[in-house]
Amino acid sequence: MVPSIEKLLEIARTYWPSQEDPNQELSPEEHRLHELWQTKLETPGSWDVLIEQLRTTFPEKSVGNITTSRDASFWCAIYPRRTPERSGVHWVYVGCASIIAPVYTVYRVQFEYGERRIFRQLDLEPPAVEPAVTMARLMESTMDLSLLPPDIANHPAPVFVGRKSPPKTTLFDALFTSYADNLP
Repeated sequence: MVPSIEKLLEIARTYWPSQEDPNQELSPEEHRLHELWQTKLETPGSWDVLIEQLRTTFPEKSVGNITTSRDASFWCAIYPRRTPERSGVHWVYVGCASIIAPVYTVYRVQFEYGERRIFRQLDLEPPAVEPAVTMARLMESTMDLSLLPPDIANHPAPVFVGRKSPPKTTLFDALFTSYADNLP
């Protein structure tokens, strides 16, 4: 079950600062997030199981664990497999499992592949196509998380997250990432 907006905002304020620090030093909230990451990364868990399930389910794709501790979520991506014929426009499907709330999201980023990869489009609405549908199902069953509905994900959050600041910061930014289009 997805927590209420009020509860999610309370969680966001626990791990992200509500004021900008001109010295750009870590806030007490960000220290809490880093401590939580240390705990989460100490032992393998359901995230590692999910990555293996995705690799088994989609052997024709390239599945990557793209988690970084600058965000409040584990990240994975399903890329088109690298082949000479891969040139053209393709979607990359991304799954995020929040470490601060019992929610996840799935979204997609469109790139044009050629000599280099060029960003084309970001779609934060959970896609109703494969492999996103299976990714979502596996995230729910393996990690016991609930999909964060887009209307809640887009709700403003009065916190500073990465390059986002109020009033542009959303619960998506606070619970998952403020760098949704920045994939390796």
